[in-house]
Amino acid sequence: MLRDGRKEGLKVLLQSRRKQLKKLFVFLTDAKVRPFYVFFGFLLASAGIMVWIERGVNDQFRNFFDGLWWSIITFSTTGYGDKVPASFTGKVLAIFTVFFGIGATTLLSGTLASFLVDRNTKARRGLMEYKKLKNHLIICGWKEDMEDILLDILRVAPDTDAENIVIVSNVEPERVEALKDRPQLKGLKFVRGDYFAETSLLRGNVKTAKKVLILADTLESTAPSEVDSKTVMTVLTVKALSKDVYVCAEILDKKYESYLRHAQCDEIIFSREFSRRVLANTSATNGMSHIIYELLSQEKSRSRIVTRPIPSEYVGKTYGEFKRAFQGDPQKLLIGILENTGSPNRIKMESLREAQKTSDVSQLIINLQKVKELEVNRPYLLPDDTYTIQKYSLAILLERIGA
Repeated sequence: MLRDGRKEGLKVLLQSRRKQLKKLFVFLTDAKVRPFYVFFGFLLASAGIMVWIERGVNDQFRNFFDGLWWSIITFSTTGYGDKVPASFTGKVLAIFTVFFGIGATTLLSGTLASFLVDRNTKARRGLMEYKKLKNHLIICGWKEDMEDILLDILRVAPDTDAENIVIVSNVEPERVEALKDRPQLKGLKFVRGDYFAETSLLRGNVKTAKKVLILADTLESTAPSEVDSKTVMTVLTVKALSKDVYVCAEILDKKYESYLRHAQCDEIIFSREFSRRVLANTSATNGMSHIIYELLSQEKSRSRIVTRPIPSEYVGKTYGEFKRAFQGDPQKLLIGILENTGSPNRIKMESLREAQKTSDVSQLIINLQKVKELEVNRPYLLPDDTYTIQKYSLAILLERIGA
């Protein structure tokens, strides 16, 4: 128990140090920081030149460190007087260094203050471009209960933090700033603009994002057709910019499902359909709504439904063989298989190549039809023991939290 606590503490410490180094790298590579390089370059150059001029005629300058000490003290106009040039050339260099130091210090102090203020202002207004961000989550749109949604995301995904979440929306910046009052959401990033617009998505660096979650945004219009049309436009734009990014979209009207499928949306959330089905099942089975809520909220049972990679040795084997691997494990319960996971383009291209290997024309037509009907992220719950596990499948488990 103590060892696990130490490991967790070390993990948190390493993550904190990694974030600090990442911030430092972003700062050092910014164009506005380049004047500092000139400043420190002159600081080092004046130190070296002074040592070269005074060496042999002035015992106070024996090595480069003596020159660097003098240069720093002179630049900052502290003037200890413990090291003073003796030669005429050294004194001229000292005069130039004093004047340059006064001007440079004033200029750089103002530049630094301006840079920090400008950066913070842009971030608050949603005008920043997050070019360095990678493997992050982009949330397109806005919900009235946005705070609860974000906190739930952080709760169910412990490896995600607010600094890796970007909200793209036309919402007022003040509402996003209000979210940052919560310590867990302090590092939240914001891009203001139409979430279906290419420019807004590029500012959020959609090309290197890990996942894009598109909400049914009713901020500007509550008409389901208009809301879902924006969702379809967003999916099309995201996939045009990056075919490999995983896109999950929420729609209000199920009739827009076919449009999202054609746009190669990886996952579709039918929020109203889901609510209707929960109501219908609750009317037929007592406690069904509580069961579903508990599986999603994880508040009491301390268990959750998750997907896990299937070891390569089980690909091509039967479900019964794979199921036996979980016998005797009280922490995990295998309940099904999620088929065709990963990049839809890659899966369909590989399936198409496999389909074309046959020389039988009738079989080729059947194979091509199967490729056309291939459904990405298709769950298959409690399949027969004779079911064959295919490539690009994941195991669906009911797993105890902390297992």
